[in-house]
Amino acid sequence: MPNGNPPVVKFRLGSVTASVWQNEKHYNVTLAKSYKDGEEWKETDSFGGGDLMNAVRVLQRAESFISDQH
Repeated sequence: MPNGNPPVVKFRLGSVTASVWQNEKHYNVTLAKSYKDGEEWKETDSFGGGDLMNAVRVLQRAESFISDQH
């Protein structure tokens, strides 16, 4: 959803981040995992088994945030 505007909020747990983006009529969520490649930090949308519970938790926080906005 990166459209030049920053996300409304980000929820991070370990290396997993859920970013909440607001459009005119609704919210969208992107999910990413950060990792270091040499000296450079990068993001991927691929998750290992050890990342899944963190993904669930940040998505629950994003859902709760969006619900609270309505």
